[in-house]
Amino acid sequence: MLDQLLNFISKQKLLSPGQKVLLAVSGGIDSMVLVHLFHDANVDFAIAHCNFQLRGKDSDGDQQLVETSAEKHKVLCFIKAFETEKHAKKHGISIQMAARNLRREWFAEVMEKEGFSVIATAHHINDGLETVLFNLAKGTGIAGLRGILPKKENYIRPLMFASRDQIHEYAKAHDIKWREDKSNSSTKYHRNRIRHKVVPELRHVNPNLEQTLVQSLEKIRAVERIYKRAINHEKSMLLELTMTGFQIDIEKLKAVADHKIILFEILEEYGFNYSQITDLAAAIDGQPGKSFYSPTHDLVIDRTKLIVMEKASEKPLKSMVEEQTPDLVVGKTQLIFEQVVKEEVKFTDDRNVAFMDFDRLSFPLCIRTWQPGDRFQPLGMQHKKKLSDFMIDEKIPLNLKKQVLVLLSGKDVVWVVGHRIDDRYKITEHTKNIFKISNINIDDKPI
Repeated sequence: MLDQLLNFISKQKLLSPGQKVLLAVSGGIDSMVLVHLFHDANVDFAIAHCNFQLRGKDSDGDQQLVETSAEKHKVLCFIKAFETEKHAKKHGISIQMAARNLRREWFAEVMEKEGFSVIATAHHINDGLETVLFNLAKGTGIAGLRGILPKKENYIRPLMFASRDQIHEYAKAHDIKWREDKSNSSTKYHRNRIRHKVVPELRHVNPNLEQTLVQSLEKIRAVERIYKRAINHEKSMLLELTMTGFQIDIEKLKAVADHKIILFEILEEYGFNYSQITDLAAAIDGQPGKSFYSPTHDLVIDRTKLIVMEKASEKPLKSMVEEQTPDLVVGKTQLIFEQVVKEEVKFTDDRNVAFMDFDRLSFPLCIRTWQPGDRFQPLGMQHKKKLSDFMIDEKIPLNLKKQVLVLLSGKDVVWVVGHRIDDRYKITEHTKNIFKISNINIDDKPI
């Protein structure tokens, strides 16, 4: 089995010369076997063990065995105890998710502090099989069919060549001690139910189930690589980056075969699920303005575009501007205020620069997010207009409407920031002092 391990590490390019490996060891048979193999293979490794304090004395027994193994093999051993149940309750997540998050965060800390290059876990072929079946039962795309990858980011799985039976045989042959987690025999958990109920039935269909899986996964992973190249090509043709995210031309999208799947592959990483994508695909030809939401992003169907943007703050922005305020940052906008005399001013057509009659303003001014019901008298017009109608006429994209700021003097909207001032505050032949305001998007400022 040692030769198989070395061949697998070489073939999958899991390790490079000189790399330090942090080996996650639970005390179970899989990780204890990997400790033994790494020692015999002369891998430069240390052990990390998480005591989740979920099984009382049994958890402490796991820790003692791991510490004893580290002493026997003369390797460093990092131990940390977690209040897992308390963490799960505090964050409203399952015990399994809490343990996973705590483990990953701590592993990352140890790796950075101690200079480890990769972290190794003892997943094997049967774990991969159970993962594929679990994903199929829950619903998945091609990524869920590839199983557990031998290497992903800085995690490696050097035992993905071995079956559970092979690992048991090796442990017995080399008199390796391990701890049994009693919860592994319970069918209360979905994965255990698959392990103890589903997999045995599949072996009646195919006695060589694990070996067949290895071959199937090789094919699926090759297909996935081809698939990703095709998806990336479509992305490059469809995506247009914006300051707040990206947009997709609807007509271009509809011209692509299987555009619903393309949409799913584009939007899944931004938190949108397949059910939402199905509804989105059906709504593309409907009225503009329909919105979809993920935990991190908003998507709006505009007239000709699908607009995706990072979720904006739900809290409306509001700040006051005193007469001597030199500048002010509101959200992603920086406003620079200057008082200038008429003879010195240099006018510009730049909409991000506003000039208005200083003496007509009542300080303090207010800068805030626009609100439904806001009205003003756009420059050049003789009557007031709803700001919502003004934005429609100006063809301001739906995704940017919620970010529009207005400057108020008293109750008057004197400037729709970056768009137009109110006609009543314009510069006239009677103006003596001018208030100049420059609007700068912080994201556009040079570093």
